[in-house]
Amino acid sequence: MKQSLLTIETDNKLPEQLDVAVIGGGAAGVATAYELAKLGKRVGVFEKGRIAAEQSSRNWGWCRTLGRDMRELSLAKLSVQRWSELSSEIDADVGFRAPGITFVTRSESELAGWQTWFEFAQRSGVECEMLSKAQANRLYAQTGEPWIGGVRTMNDGYADPSRAIPLLARYAATQGVAVLQNCAVNDLYFSAGQLAGIVTERGVVRADAVVLAGGAWSSLFCLKQKVVLPTLNVHSSASKTRDDLQLPFNGPLKAPEFSVRERTGGGYILAKSGRGTAHIVPNSLRYGMRFKGLIASRRKNLNLRLGREFFCQLWNEISYLYLNRSPFVNNRILDPSPDMSLVRSAYEEAQRVFPELGPDMLDYAWGGAIDNTPDGIPVVSPCDAIPGLFLCTGFSGHGFSSATGAGRMLARLIHSGHLSDELKHLSHDRFLSGEVLAPNIIY
Repeated sequence: MKQSLLTIETDNKLPEQLDVAVIGGGAAGVATAYELAKLGKRVGVFEKGRIAAEQSSRNWGWCRTLGRDMRELSLAKLSVQRWSELSSEIDADVGFRAPGITFVTRSESELAGWQTWFEFAQRSGVECEMLSKAQANRLYAQTGEPWIGGVRTMNDGYADPSRAIPLLARYAATQGVAVLQNCAVNDLYFSAGQLAGIVTERGVVRADAVVLAGGAWSSLFCLKQKVVLPTLNVHSSASKTRDDLQLPFNGPLKAPEFSVRERTGGGYILAKSGRGTAHIVPNSLRYGMRFKGLIASRRKNLNLRLGREFFCQLWNEISYLYLNRSPFVNNRILDPSPDMSLVRSAYEEAQRVFPELGPDMLDYAWGGAIDNTPDGIPVVSPCDAIPGLFLCTGFSGHGFSSATGAGRMLARLIHSGHLSDELKHLSHDRFLSGEVLAPNIIY
């Protein structure tokens, strides 16, 4: 990965006693720890590699309510609000800008879905508008009239994935949060049959509560605890253009075959809209039937592959569950290669609309791994099977955007013991019946 992730210095000393131990130093884990500290909790974040080195720095950086599933729209709204407040709170620029976000389409059925979402979002207080064919083409096309319409939000935007979460973690450390890197959590610690902390590669840390925010690794961790967490990882690809590119619009744009947004440091992030590779792995066999609805809705955008990844995952499970070897220690940073055919295709498709955005504008590309739930919305919830364990994972491609809101909601839940109405749709209990869960409105 060629992106310049901000590297921060963190604690080396293992804390002995915490109110809350957070497993995972990505966006969800760091945001939750930050919010818990604001509520007066003694908190530690334990990251097996570097802060934000996996998907939290490999995403597009979008912070959006636009097109979000109706069940997580309240979370998305709070998250965008928190992103807008964060730079001033921590006295450091996380790169958040709010020029609005736009989707355009050539599909009548997609446009009809957006109309339904628009009506719900307006009633929910989201500032948004539908775009006519003339508006969409005048604003978001240089060649021809490819779009039949679109939808736009006014207050959505983007932040800088290479800096935002490390900056937040560094500030949280100044507020008393213990932030440890290269410190894998291999197990939960129990005393007298009750959850009492975590077992790290450096030793035991006692804690009254534990938050699992392990992203693509959460399902494997839960497997050892005999907790059902049905997620499948999709490998994604994205790229950065050369810095000298200038496009004739502001704000992130999602078109059918490509998505693009400007970077605060110059150039643009460009990716193939909604495309990725789903490797067939043991979890595919274990939980595959639960994903029928999601796969049916996204099948044309997924490449299914069976190969080396299956055996790598199988070995991780065998070594972790039966041989007492840590896959987290042996995989400090998940760094999948980008699919260069998808990267090149995004430039070729974008060039049809914006002639200057051709393959010669590619600077570099990278890959990432997105953890998806069967219904495409996250788990921000207590785990009833293990009192004291909370889950903040399965964000299904929206983790960077949603982390700030999820962190605040979960911190308040842990502090007060009260489950808010906004979190009821994101409960872990929804997976326990084994039923097939369907996505609602997801784009």
